[in-house]
Amino acid sequence: MDLLIYSPTIEQQGTIDKYSSFRWRRRFFEPGEFELHCAATSENLSLLAEDNIIHRLDRSEAGIIEGVAIEGTDNGDELAITGRMGSSMLDQRIITPTINFSGTVEAAMHKIVSDNAITVRPLSGLMLGASVGFTQTCSFQASYKNVLTVCEALGKSAPLGFRVRLDVPNKQWAFEVYDGLDKTITQTTRPYVLFSDEFRNISGPKYTLNTTGYKNYAIVGGEGDGTARVIVEVDRASGEPRRELWVDAKDLQKGDLTDADYQAQLRQRGLEKLAEAAKAELFEAGAVSTENFEYLTDWDLGDIVSFEKWGITLNQRITEVEEVYENGVMTVTPVCGTPLPEVLNLGSD
Repeated sequence: MDLLIYSPTIEQQGTIDKYSSFRWRRRFFEPGEFELHCAATSENLSLLAEDNIIHRLDRSEAGIIEGVAIEGTDNGDELAITGRMGSSMLDQRIITPTINFSGTVEAAMHKIVSDNAITVRPLSGLMLGASVGFTQTCSFQASYKNVLTVCEALGKSAPLGFRVRLDVPNKQWAFEVYDGLDKTITQTTRPYVLFSDEFRNISGPKYTLNTTGYKNYAIVGGEGDGTARVIVEVDRASGEPRRELWVDAKDLQKGDLTDADYQAQLRQRGLEKLAEAAKAELFEAGAVSTENFEYLTDWDLGDIVSFEKWGITLNQRITEVEEVYENGVMTVTPVCGTPLPEVLNLGSD
């Protein structure tokens, strides 16, 4: 597999076609990452420079080089290149001034990116992709927060994925919001995808469940004090025993908002905090490509599929796919479900 190398201005510099290993980790809710190991030749050192772009013709994502390491070994000097996918560039901007928004999550992400990384303080080559028309809604205030962090929080609360796709012919990056398809065994609209021993399409399976920080009911406190404080409750228990979470959202000010709009913003804050406190349940395994369920043809990152093993059935979204290339062999490992949560915060610091 050839890796096409481009400069930060999206001018092709050359091709890497010889390497000892290559890891390409795709993620739905946040930028993926990559790691490349190859000989530290003068040509490779020139091509694989900081901020250069690694592009693959067979993937929507492209990677931006962020780390370069050289190590002497018994087999010669080795180059280790690391970085993240294109959406990581959003990490370079903060939201300023305050955004006060109510509408769809897709429109919110477009506004955040446009207002802080395109129309002003533009990131080189970045533009908005076409709107798809996703209907999930949100209402929020955000100021002086990292653009990438806010997009991640909105995506997880929706849920929707996003990416910054490399458009080589037009020498630009396109910010896009996207979603997967429901291909679980419980739906009948489209052919299902099932990873199980029965289909002999998984290897090295691993199941993890952790409810230590799990919450499903948020009590959100807005402006005011005592009995005059505005309180909104967000119930995501779905019949389970209630596990309550207090969310202090005094940084959200009502201002000229109507009562309904202000309560909607408090509810959004509660949804985001509950997304951070989700139940950590995931299934990961090496996917053995079969005629029934082939990677990229029958299933892809973001799709909701079914896993069966040890009497456990999970109908969950594929949130990560790790591709590893070594000695001419590709191993694909999908991660299905919710990993241990990371802290995401749209509130005050």
